[in-house]
Amino acid sequence: MIFDTMKNKELYYTLHPKFAKAFAFLEQAAEQDLPLGKHEIDGEELYASVQAYDTKAPQDGSFEGHRNYIDIQYIISGVEAIEVMDLSKAVAKTEYDAQNDYALYQDHPKAVKAVIEGGEYGIFFPHDIHKPGMAADGVSTPVKKIVVKVKL
Repeated sequence: MIFDTMKNKELYYTLHPKFAKAFAFLEQAAEQDLPLGKHEIDGEELYASVQAYDTKAPQDGSFEGHRNYIDIQYIISGVEAIEVMDLSKAVAKTEYDAQNDYALYQDHPKAVKAVIEGGEYGIFFPHDIHKPGMAADGVSTPVKKIVVKVKL
């Protein structure tokens, strides 16, 4: 997992050949008012989902994991907590859904929590099981974010 701001985006370009394109999209999209939903960047190899929601209590969320995509979760506005744990500690709650590339996992006491706000992002690799959309201070707040999916 990586948590950072856009000013350091170039540090991560070498991690995947499509990261430069993904971050270029995020910078442009953050300045525009893109509609909610899916936005193709490079077909199924690289696409984004614009989301808006109210953060929720930790007990109302689930850890998720992906096998075929890296998530770059960029907060446009608002603040949310994201819990993260390593796949090796995860206990599945659901079978892996290959068509939608996800499985859900049980909470774990050794999960770590990061609080991210507008202009910040988290990068989650397949070994990073994550629970996004949590209320940072126990109080639900509105968030607008973009999740870029980068195919491995």
